[in-house]
Amino acid sequence: MGSFGERMQREREMRGVTLEEISESTKISSRCLQALEEEEFNKLPGGIFNKGFVRAYARHLGIDEDQAVADFVLASGGEKEQPLPDPPEPRAVTLGQRAEGHPNWRAFALLVVLLVTAVAALWKLGPSAVHLVAAEWTARTSRLNPEPAAASAAPAGVTPQVTPEVAATSLPPPPAGTQKSMAKAKAVAVAASGPAPAAPAAAPAVAAAPSPQALPSSFVVQVRATQDAWVQIVADGKVMSEGVLVPPAEKRVRAAKEVVIKTGNAAGVEVSFNGQPLPPLGEENQMATVTLTAAGVQR
Repeated sequence: MGSFGERMQREREMRGVTLEEISESTKISSRCLQALEEEEFNKLPGGIFNKGFVRAYARHLGIDEDQAVADFVLASGGEKEQPLPDPPEPRAVTLGQRAEGHPNWRAFALLVVLLVTAVAALWKLGPSAVHLVAAEWTARTSRLNPEPAAASAAPAGVTPQVTPEVAATSLPPPPAGTQKSMAKAKAVAVAASGPAPAAPAAAPAVAAAPSPQALPSSFVVQVRATQDAWVQIVADGKVMSEGVLVPPAEKRVRAAKEVVIKTGNAAGVEVSFNGQPLPPLGEENQMATVTLTAAGVQR
């Protein structure tokens, strides 16, 4: 039977076909075709391009394409395409749990700083400040809920009328020597109560703030042949088309993540992204590869 290159050359010569005629038909350079016949595979671009060249060569001669590719793989040392890696398995995470061995040191440090600040503030104000804060809290509670306290002291069957002013004046005034400490304690109590709620008028302004526009969930890529060209289209890791496109043939694919276009004649194809034509991929008989995502062309 002879070697792979000898069989291909014999088939070509039996049909009286020259390498230039095959190159003109398949748009594959004569140098690459001669490298196939002489089994100088290191002069070929490699990967899927080599198999595409063998298929186009066999198709032009009218011989079995799959058998020719199998003979080429055997002659080139069992070259095979690397399979795509499996996607990582999703990892279940329960809310409120963290990975073992990775404590949240930042939250712990923040808690320590807050505790030290609170202790220092209480130490600076002194014991009287604590009592004044408690008295102020009791006064606020009595002003908000005066009726239950008054009802417990009233006779049975009588409902006393207690106003907030009376409840506020019922507490004894603090000693004269603690006026300054009371002012500091009030400041601490106001700071602890948190900031005042925002005015209702500010809510529409926040609601009217524009949100960033999200990227589309899918996009459309169209490939049209202006010259005879070998083209391969891979959408989201799946080969959608592979072979020689003859004008005016065109291919249209939709993808969610990525589209990879490879061609052996960069000047013979026109590519459109969501209806917008892209710049030329290259020169005549030049191999080119372009990758597109939802954001556009990736260089």
